[in-house]
Amino acid sequence: MAQSISDLLDLQPLHLPDAPSWWPLAWGWLSLIGCVIVMILLITWLIVWKRRRMAPKKVALRLLQSSHAHVTPSDAMELVRQACLSYFPRQEIAHLTGHDWYAFLDEQINKPLFIPNESLWQKVLYQKLKSEPSQQHLIDDCLTWVQEALPPKRRRRR
Repeated sequence: MAQSISDLLDLQPLHLPDAPSWWPLAWGWLSLIGCVIVMILLITWLIVWKRRRMAPKKVALRLLQSSHAHVTPSDAMELVRQACLSYFPRQEIAHLTGHDWYAFLDEQINKPLFIPNESLWQKVLYQKLKSEPSQQHLIDDCLTWVQEALPPKRRRRR
């Protein structure tokens, strides 16, 4: 019988090294996992921030749109003022009345809605009457203002 060369040399069988393990991960994988976690946290934070920022606008829109029959122009203007107080500094808003208030509202949007109807607004704001169909456009103006002006866009300083 012929002997093989390995039998003649009295060699031990080959011992292969263990397969490389996944742990500990290389620094590249750890940095990738870290970046993914940071991105997930950043996206979550942005979503929560946007929802909180848009909450007063959504509430005002829902209240203005839900029941046109039950909303008077004075109620609509009160909702606009409350929404403004949610977005603008109190020192800038709280003291405004009359023409100054309407001018402030018209500054926030491109098309003036309140100064052209100032005398009508002054008349309906202090009446305890129900909303009339002729006054519906005032409520629609408030609704348009909330949709377009909130949240406020950054304005360039003059």
